Amino acid sequence: MDIHLDSRGEHLIERQLRSGRYHSAEQVVVGALEALNQSEQAPTQNDERRRAVQDMLAFAGEHRFTLGEDLNLRDLIHEGHKY
Repeated sequence: MDIHLDSRGEHLIERQLRSGRYHSAEQVVVGALEALNQSEQAPTQNDERRRAVQDMLAFAGEHRFTLGEDLNLRDLIHEGHKY
């Protein structure tokens, strides 16, 4: 497959090659495509996590689930977001 880049694209690839992180233009392109793929999947993963938390909160509310006298599920989730 042949890919033709404008001067900006060539400059970006040359800069990555000079950094020593990549040894060929092909490695730079594959790295960029992998990063793009991961960034496109991130919103889906966040949506799944958000739904799981909502389901957990709904379950806890419906079944009056507690974690102790001074701790509730929302507090536990909030603590987890710190890390």
